Amino acid sequence: MDRLTRTGASLAVVVGLLLLVGCSPAPASSPTAAPKPTEAPKPPAPASPAASPAASPAPSPAASPAAGLTPQPSSPVATVKVAHAPSVLFAPLYVAIEKGYLGSQGIRVQLETVAAGQDAMAMAANNQLDVVVAGFSAATFNAIDRGLELRIVSSMGQQARQGYPSALMVRKELLDSGQVKEIKDLKGRKIAMSGGVGAAGSYWVAVKLRSAGLSLKDVEVVNIGFPDMVQAFKQGAIDAALPPAPFTNQIIRDGSADYFGGQLSPGASAVGTVYGSGFIKGPEEWGRRFMIALVKGSRDLQGGRIKSDEILRILSNYTNTPLDTLKTMDPYDFDPDLKLDVATLTDMQQVFIDEGILKFASPIGPEKWADDSFIKYAVSQLR
Repeated sequence: MDRLTRTGASLAVVVGLLLLVGCSPAPASSPTAAPKPTEAPKPPAPASPAASPAASPAPSPAASPAAGLTPQPSSPVATVKVAHAPSVLFAPLYVAIEKGYLGSQGIRVQLETVAAGQDAMAMAANNQLDVVVAGFSAATFNAIDRGLELRIVSSMGQQARQGYPSALMVRKELLDSGQVKEIKDLKGRKIAMSGGVGAAGSYWVAVKLRSAGLSLKDVEVVNIGFPDMVQAFKQGAIDAALPPAPFTNQIIRDGSADYFGGQLSPGASAVGTVYGSGFIKGPEEWGRRFMIALVKGSRDLQGGRIKSDEILRILSNYTNTPLDTLKTMDPYDFDPDLKLDVATLTDMQQVFIDEGILKFASPIGPEKWADDSFIKYAVSQLR
């Protein structure tokens, strides 16, 4: 049986904390409950672009299940099990599947939908999954500190240089009355973050607070999901929040809150691709092939092409987000080579250490959790 397809037991997903803004629990990823495909879906036919993304898609040839398939020297093919919490943050993966980039590398993708990428980390370390695309959090680095065999091998979505795909927002009443004029005025206020303290969203808030000499200890953290933030603003139950689009758009339309404090660290990325123990210990060939396809997918998103009809249909199908919503959302940025953002992930650890969330004394060095060799190989092949 192929190392890449050996799973042993059926996948069991436990809902836990994540992320991110950029990648947080499932509501961060999709405005509606995402389906749980075991195979990669095929986008709706171009003749009917208004087709509902909730419809059950047909599997694409590149994603047909092939459990136990053994690569042959003359025609190597392998099934790779990939966990994702559906989100536009992971657009390069979906493009690589749908445009055949993974298939051309001899890889058949079997997608496993999880509520949060963090839920799948242990399974990747135990060789039950090959790849996870996820947002990173305190739990990621706690797992690495405990010795789980994982490597972060690429970035995914970056905080945008233009627009607000994720944003700190403050209740309009506080802004209009002048009660909140600067970041320092958030001291003692209720700030909603999906996943609470330790999730990626709390890191982005902490970075904003840090600019005013504050920390998460200086505010009241309220752990609620992204959809609930919309209603909480309407009811005046929270003072600020960190939602992603399309919830930001809905809040702006409601007039209950507005963007505050500028963009979130433009160009920074706290989400990425993780290779599990199978890819780490096994032949480099498959990890390299997978990364070539991802980088090709990312390059297809550059220069505004992320807003092309073709890409929007792919994203709508994989994230269960209506096309009309995707057209009006501010997009995330993507590094064309998916370079690792080691600086941001190191800073995330330091913030969580300072907040008392991580208990080790100093950030874990990237030599224990990062591996950019796959990206370097992919770029060398695609020049």
